[in-house]
Amino acid sequence: MKPIKKSTPVKNVSPEKAFWFCDGQVAKNLKECASILEKIDQNIFSHHVNASKNDFARWIEGVFDKKTLAKQIEKIKTAKLMAQKIRAQL
Repeated sequence: MKPIKKSTPVKNVSPEKAFWFCDGQVAKNLKECASILEKIDQNIFSHHVNASKNDFARWIEGVFDKKTLAKQIEKIKTAKLMAQKIRAQL
């Protein structure tokens, strides 16, 4: 019998550490971030991820201290793929 994988409880960050999308949506944890990424318009994603920056990688490393995940998503250029990568780490 396979052991049941226990999921880590999702902790919300304080409002000043939340991720504010340019369209006003707010993610207080990685699960919320992934959920929003699955649905956002590519223009919104491109505002946060472009040739000069990746706001999601910076947020994940700076707020959650998840350097490996931040490095993994640094080069991802689509919201859906980034959401999948984040969900895989939850």
